[in-house]
Amino acid sequence: MRTNDHATRVDIASCPGEKVRVELGDLTRDERVALVALLEIVVDSASTLSEGEVDQVGEIVAALGEDVYQDAVAEVDRRLGDEDALKQFLTTVTRQEARERIYEALLEAALPDSLNKRESSLLEWLAREWQVSVRVDQ
Repeated sequence: MRTNDHATRVDIASCPGEKVRVELGDLTRDERVALVALLEIVVDSASTLSEGEVDQVGEIVAALGEDVYQDAVAEVDRRLGDEDALKQFLTTVTRQEARERIYEALLEAALPDSLNKRESSLLEWLAREWQVSVRVDQ
């Protein structure tokens, strides 16, 4: 995990306390597709990528593996043509530990710069939909 000015802690709203941490490499195919689709939105929302964002995306690609990452990108392009399709698909990701880890990775990718309106709106919707509460400790 990248070290920056923010320590990110993500808790599951429905069951706080000790949790099993899912590593990005342990995500299922659909969970990886969800991560990549959401990451594309975060990356595309920035007018330019900061060094921190580039580093975070690189860490995600490394954790998944280049081939697995590219497979997920292709699946996103094939299946998720717009935000409505993405939101519908995201409701099918049900493993709470994976939801938490995906959200954490997205938050880490978005935090190096301030959140723009699109990122903030998407993260708020996702937190509600996935029942994830977030506390950012500095």
